[in-house]
Amino acid sequence: MFERSKITQACEQFALRLQRTIGDSRVIDDPDILEQYATDKSHCEGVFPHLAVRARNEQEIAAVLRLASEYGVPVVPRGAGTGKSGGAIPFYGGVVLDTTRLKSIVEIDKENLLAVVQPGVITGEFQAQMESEGLFYPPDPNSLESCTLGGNVAHNAGGPRAFKYGVTREYVLGVRAALMGGELISPGKRTVKGVAGYDVTALMVGSEGTLGVFTEITLKLVRTPTELSTLLIPMPSEEAAGMAIAKIVAGGLVPRVLEFMDGVVVDVLRQKGIAGVSKSTHALILAEIDGNSEMHVEREVLQLAELCENSGAEEIFVAKHGGDREKLWAARRVMSDALAETAKHKVSEDIVVPRSEAPRLLAGLKKISKHYGVSVPSYGHAGDGNYHVNVLWDDDGFEPSAVVRDIFELTLSLRGTITGEHGVGLSKKPYLPLEQSANLIGVQQAIKRALDPSGLLNPGKIFTE
Repeated sequence: MFERSKITQACEQFALRLQRTIGDSRVIDDPDILEQYATDKSHCEGVFPHLAVRARNEQEIAAVLRLASEYGVPVVPRGAGTGKSGGAIPFYGGVVLDTTRLKSIVEIDKENLLAVVQPGVITGEFQAQMESEGLFYPPDPNSLESCTLGGNVAHNAGGPRAFKYGVTREYVLGVRAALMGGELISPGKRTVKGVAGYDVTALMVGSEGTLGVFTEITLKLVRTPTELSTLLIPMPSEEAAGMAIAKIVAGGLVPRVLEFMDGVVVDVLRQKGIAGVSKSTHALILAEIDGNSEMHVEREVLQLAELCENSGAEEIFVAKHGGDREKLWAARRVMSDALAETAKHKVSEDIVVPRSEAPRLLAGLKKISKHYGVSVPSYGHAGDGNYHVNVLWDDDGFEPSAVVRDIFELTLSLRGTITGEHGVGLSKKPYLPLEQSANLIGVQQAIKRALDPSGLLNPGKIFTE
């Protein structure tokens, strides 16, 4: 689609114009710095950009997109680079547009329960600030201590609390974004309801930086729950854990967290000496219940515990206070890194299936693991059917693509989807046609062409050329 030699020539002219427009110090061509922008947290191969721009404000973002459009230079928006699907990798080179310096909380409206933020605000820092104000921003991706709100919105991030509170999309009231060419648009609203025109805001959320670059985001907030209890529940088998989770959901309980860890994960955690993982434990459930009534929370804790005991749980650990809760969360926190230490290579996928299909998913993953002779552990947000399925292997010559394809085909056979949180990006674009028809993909590509006729904004992502 793009020839690198032509992009190199275009970037030289583009850089000279941009330096005159926003200043020399904003435009970076130092190879040591550009190396930082070549990769993200995915397993995709890195690509050096020709240039990087560390924008300070909306005007600089608009200038980059205006001049890049004029010179035909690809632009890759980037936050903290914590994405898992290769969305921030400059596939064709060009310029990486770093938005992390736009990190102001512009407004907090406590009366109307909303905040206006710039895209570079760190998610965890924003949550802490809101909680100091008695407010609550529920979306909690695993990388919340380093990821940015702009990246969260671009990928419609989820997290453990999505079962009760929903994903990022449910909290984005509006955005302000720069389009390729430098035009600024402000879709959305500050009200809870509003149906004027197409829902362009929802379209921008989850578009992975292919339609526009956020300069401001208006987020909905809720009041902070006053009561919270955490439960770690060792289970004698994966089947027993699945039964308990099914009973919890069918019983009408809606914990804010309902996490599952399979037997392979448990074995790794046991070797790490994580508390609560005994020899008889072959699956784990981590749950949290919150609310504004101590009596209500305690009642739901007892109900959940009873359902798990009826499914075979022999012991249940409950904590209400910060330090004790963190001890119970230890298993979930160290899990990904602990798995990575067990093999030379690791690929992690994030599929979703209807909750009722979880037993068939887990059985199917075991068959895939046996067929290929690789480890395929899984864990994740059982409450909403979102599982992180890992492929682990040691052989440097092994190619995992067939395993990944089988995992996706299993997922789709169970009426699921190939990604619940990470997005399509580079890593999953070959598999999108497995889930979506050609005409549906064509509709999305037509929207892309309408907003970015030359295909310069984050090219090479989501759709195969």
